[in-house]
Amino acid sequence: MQARQACSRGLRRAYSTQAPRPVRGMVDRLGAAELRHRHIVRVAQATAESFGFAPIHTPVLEYSSVFERTLGAGTDVVNKELYKFLDASAQWMTMRPEGTAGVARALVSNGLERSLPQRLYYAGPMFRHERPQRGRLRQFDQFGVEALGLPHPAADVECIEMGWVLLRALGIAGAELQLNTLGDTASRQAYRAALHAYFADRRSQLSEDSRRRLDLNPLRILDSKDAADAAVVADAPQFAAFLSPESYRRFEFVQRGLDALRIPFALNTRLVRGLDYYQHTVWEIVCASEKLGRSQATVLAGGRYDGLTAALGGAASLPGVGWAMGTERLALLLDDSQVPSSPPPIPVLVAPERANGPSGSTRAVSDDVYAYALQ
Repeated sequence: MQARQACSRGLRRAYSTQAPRPVRGMVDRLGAAELRHRHIVRVAQATAESFGFAPIHTPVLEYSSVFERTLGAGTDVVNKELYKFLDASAQWMTMRPEGTAGVARALVSNGLERSLPQRLYYAGPMFRHERPQRGRLRQFDQFGVEALGLPHPAADVECIEMGWVLLRALGIAGAELQLNTLGDTASRQAYRAALHAYFADRRSQLSEDSRRRLDLNPLRILDSKDAADAAVVADAPQFAAFLSPESYRRFEFVQRGLDALRIPFALNTRLVRGLDYYQHTVWEIVCASEKLGRSQATVLAGGRYDGLTAALGGAASLPGVGWAMGTERLALLLDDSQVPSSPPPIPVLVAPERANGPSGSTRAVSDDVYAYALQ
């Protein structure tokens, strides 16, 4: 006890002599940076509302089970990146790392399952304990949309179109839409078994993270950025061979819809997304720009996540689809000339005429003139 008190006193003395500084990976937004952020959010809100989506606000802090029951035990977010702590009531709490799980929880908590569909958008800060780098912070802002209660793949097409329209409205150049399908449960189970067998035979060639993922979710190995893993993944089985006829038809519908909207896309069979709740259509929009760096090219990403509400204890297993984008990364792509700004206001000071009194001193302002100047 005495040692702990002495340590506490030492820390207080050290803190008292240090200049205040922000937490690593959490930055202040000032001046032009804040104006770019506000512009992105305003354009995103207007775009979402033009598609019939309404705003929702969920808490920054949730019970940890909201994320651990939905994101997946094998994901980096759950295993490494959660800002998680025990509160005074001995409850595990987590600062939200993403928006979809919180929106699904809000749907269940507020009884919105009885009023479908729900088409919602949100904006706000998220928290992940990652290694900070350009376009990747530990506190970062996202804008996202969620369409719940819409099972038809037309909802997938609409969500992708909304993201594409938004990026065009912001003037983002060089965007490329990458598209894939993760199929239904039966398709994923068959593919997962094939991947497990393939990677198990090459376990010694995999990184430590991928060896851990092998039994938890071998699909996540496809998303590895490790160079050694990439060499093994190159010859892995392709998902297309395991798609059920229904999953194939759904994916064909999405592609035809994008063709009809004249939205160009590239198929990326290795695109799996980083969270376990995704199924069927998944997509990312990437921008090859030196402002972002090669590893941070994704600016908007999403997919379908049918059944997420059931994982949270909801009365029904509802279909859902949505996407999120990082405003910090988009802000890096915008020039100040692309951000509308108003000229700064011109301050006007109303002051009385100065005159010398009998003794040569400045005459005091009368109460009436002072009151007028205040107004």
